[in-house]
Amino acid sequence: MASSVALALAMLPASALGSVTIGQLGSGFKDFSADFDWAQPSVTSGTSYVSPVTGTIVSWSHQAVAGSNQQLTMKLFRKVADPTTYMAVAHDGARPLIGGTVNTFPVSIPVQAGDVLGLNTLSTASTGALFQMPGQSFLYSTSPLADGESGAFTVGGAPMNIDSRLNISAVIQPSSSFALGAIRRNKRRGTAILAVRVPNPGVLTESGKGVKGLTSLTVSSPGSIPLRVAAKGAKRRRLAETGRVRLRPTITYMPTGGDPSSQTTGVKLKKR
Repeated sequence: MASSVALALAMLPASALGSVTIGQLGSGFKDFSADFDWAQPSVTSGTSYVSPVTGTIVSWSHQAVAGSNQQLTMKLFRKVADPTTYMAVAHDGARPLIGGTVNTFPVSIPVQAGDVLGLNTLSTASTGALFQMPGQSFLYSTSPLADGESGAFTVGGAPMNIDSRLNISAVIQPSSSFALGAIRRNKRRGTAILAVRVPNPGVLTESGKGVKGLTSLTVSSPGSIPLRVAAKGAKRRRLAETGRVRLRPTITYMPTGGDPSSQTTGVKLKKR
């Protein structure tokens, strides 16, 4: 058991750059071994358990209590109806735990913005699934969900201790994949608008020979972004002389908390 966890730790990505962490770890104060699902859609303080980005979960962690024969399952939930109906969209485990330490496991699980980190506590021993946090509530279900199934959750209260929070965190690699769409030309100005569809908030930049590029354009939400393409220098003079010119702008997108990616495309400008 110990060797499998040690191997998992060794396989973690070396770089912490280009990632977003959700969830929190703490000393387990309320132990459960029953087959329950747990979700944490809100917190009164600290890091949220809700993914702010679309991307991939690359690892998850749990602070295990002292003891042996523990195991825990990471689960991912998506709200499908008010007030507390969620669908299980993915899971990892059950994973064996080393007691009295932080256990971290590498995974590759797609996640959408708004998905909620949670866990399942079916185990042969108590795991410290929750840690004490005055004024904090959580959601639980006594009918665990398979991936793709939906069900209503209950707000933690008696006999559960409502003043507690889930003991789990996850690292997300935000998606930097973006798509280049339609081109709309302004022939009077000799410019074009290129549609760029991005999956997350972030920053767009534009560069290239003869391209009057943007230093940066902040993107506040996912969607289609109109990016202006214009010529400069010799390319602009040729456009004025001949009425057309071809540019090859390079579009670079860096999602918030993520790594950049770039695409180069051909854009023909016309002016008359």
